[in-house]
Amino acid sequence: MASEMAVSPNGGVHQVRTVLLDTVTGTVSVDDHGRTRLPAPARWSQLSDVLIESGTEPARADAMALIHPGVLVTAAYQGSRCRLRIGPARTVCELTASGVGRPADVWGAVASLAHAWLVAGLPAEEFGSTPLRLLRGQASSSPLRAWWSRRRTDSASGDWDLPTDE
Repeated sequence: MASEMAVSPNGGVHQVRTVLLDTVTGTVSVDDHGRTRLPAPARWSQLSDVLIESGTEPARADAMALIHPGVLVTAAYQGSRCRLRIGPARTVCELTASGVGRPADVWGAVASLAHAWLVAGLPAEEFGSTPLRLLRGQASSSPLRAWWSRRRTDSASGDWDLPTDE
């Protein structure tokens, strides 16, 4: 699977478009959703599809899922460790980032990718164990404008390895 995103920032609130491509079958799935980084005004956290909180114990994802039952993905991370609660059954996925760069920069994208995974009809239980490649998109005033992608290379500064299930 590969993913590409366009994000429109509004403080901690983002409109995200994620495109999943199954490189084996060629199947494409497009997902538009709202992602909110907490803390944020209550109206945004209640309307978002994905909630993420940084600098907290990963178990905070469990509490966010209980407080916001309509949210499909909650993620809480501290440094290189992140815990996601995915889907209506609240499947738990524990991830660790390794490599060069700032792992904090990747957790929002991973949470959005988990949402797109669900929308594509894929089982939440398989999210952490499936090899993924993330291609980042450009922030713009409209998610429909100016898409670009950047392929990861081993020599690129700020690169990071994709999180893996522990």
